[in-house]
Amino acid sequence: MKIVDLDKFYDRKEILDLLKKRILDLKEGYRQNIAFLGNRYIGKTIILQKFISDLQDIQICPVYLDLENKELDAIFEKITGGLLFHCAKIKKLPLRHDVKSLLEESKGHIPHTHRAIKRIYSLLAHHKSNEAFREMILLPQIYSKEMNVFCVLFMDEFHSLQDLGIPNVFQELGKKIMTQKRCLYVVTSSFSILANNILSEKLSLLFGNFEVVHVHSFDLKTSCAFIDNCIDDVKISDPIKCFLVDFTGGHPLFLRLICQELGNLCKMHQQKEIFIPLVQLAIENVLFNPWGVLSRHFDLLLENLTSEKGHNVIIRILSALTEEKYKLKELTEGLGLKQSQVLVKLNYLIDHGVVLKNGSLYYLADKLMRFWLKFVFQIRQQSFDFNPEQRQWQFRRELEHYYENFKINAQKDFPTRIMELLYCFDKETLHINGRRYRLPVFRKVTRLKMVEITKGCMEIIRGISESGEWFFALKAGSVNENDINLILKESRKSIGKPRKHILISPSGIDDNTRLKALQERMWVWSEGELSTLLHMFNKPFIPE
Repeated sequence: MKIVDLDKFYDRKEILDLLKKRILDLKEGYRQNIAFLGNRYIGKTIILQKFISDLQDIQICPVYLDLENKELDAIFEKITGGLLFHCAKIKKLPLRHDVKSLLEESKGHIPHTHRAIKRIYSLLAHHKSNEAFREMILLPQIYSKEMNVFCVLFMDEFHSLQDLGIPNVFQELGKKIMTQKRCLYVVTSSFSILANNILSEKLSLLFGNFEVVHVHSFDLKTSCAFIDNCIDDVKISDPIKCFLVDFTGGHPLFLRLICQELGNLCKMHQQKEIFIPLVQLAIENVLFNPWGVLSRHFDLLLENLTSEKGHNVIIRILSALTEEKYKLKELTEGLGLKQSQVLVKLNYLIDHGVVLKNGSLYYLADKLMRFWLKFVFQIRQQSFDFNPEQRQWQFRRELEHYYENFKINAQKDFPTRIMELLYCFDKETLHINGRRYRLPVFRKVTRLKMVEITKGCMEIIRGISESGEWFFALKAGSVNENDINLILKESRKSIGKPRKHILISPSGIDDNTRLKALQERMWVWSEGELSTLLHMFNKPFIPE
């Protein structure tokens, strides 16, 4: 079982509320299985274990299964132990922590479940794995009927079932899930593409019955609050918090580890406020130092990625992506390799969640990994001497450049940052938050005017492309339905009928306003869309 420190759990209220709702739905006779997908270490496991630890409903039997690198007998032990421990709690039996004792204690209380468990033990002893698996996945339903309860199976890294060597393992699981009306399945995977393929192809009958939820990094507001929570009684300014969020991409694990180091340094130097030199030292300790926790994290990740044949090509591709070679043609030309050769390795990196593909663009999933590859790993690889002081000096210089660049961009106003982003587009077709966007090359981008409105003001930008003029309305604060009407009015007054209207608001809009914007064929870019575009084109994020 993966060990997590539940004291370090933070936020994820929407996901926890969703799980609570699905439990209530299950008890009311409506079952909606859930699949949580997201990169490694993004927090999927701690979400599940936090929810289970807070669950007080005796009518619900939770069974947590960590399926990564597990054999069938180990999985069976966890399922059996989870069911029997729940039975012991209900029947006021001794809460033992070994399966054999629990099995003996509960024998007279759940005879049907007891016989089924004994039979599976026998099948495993006779190496009848296929039959044992089929009967094992029936256990939750047998138990739930016998005890008149509901079972919730939390299957962490569920795609790992394919490593058990069971023929048609997901089809077998799917058949049983279809009939287990008193059982809810909550699955996770760190390999989103693989998981989606399993859900849509191998569990095709169930795909409509699995609600897919993507677990992302924290947004800016949550990240800043998270930093405050980690730092505790030490002062830290908003600009420094924003820098840390941008540097880590809001990744909760990366933020926590850097904040832990900051806390240690504050105690060591007896500081009550954090300034940039201390932040830079903390980052150097965890990311540059060979034994720093994040340095080791990325070293091990790279070792796993390059353990098979063709590792040199993988390293070259990752290095090229740090230089912003986004498209396949640019990559192949820059590397001097065949397109097919590069594509195979790119797909391998995508499958492992290290590289993302959107439209024709390829880019690294983690901002921090990009920095480590470029300014730690590559410098280490390219060094011709054994002078660690020189490499350390170079790392410090690059980190200072990164911070100075962030400061310069943070001082630019919202419209200027958006105009710089628009100039990055090059006839890409992108998919963001489930919507398809065809973005042109903008030959010219100009600010038209600032429009005074009831609450604040709205900036108007015009983009000129080969296909016509685009009309961008920018508002830093919240947006309402009246703002939509005003945008359309200004559009007609300023430049006639543009090819496309786009409303950009980092604060987001409510559902009614979004619906009105869609009815008017207007694109809406809020924090989620902006964050994706800025990350894709390696731009610092834009604070609200």
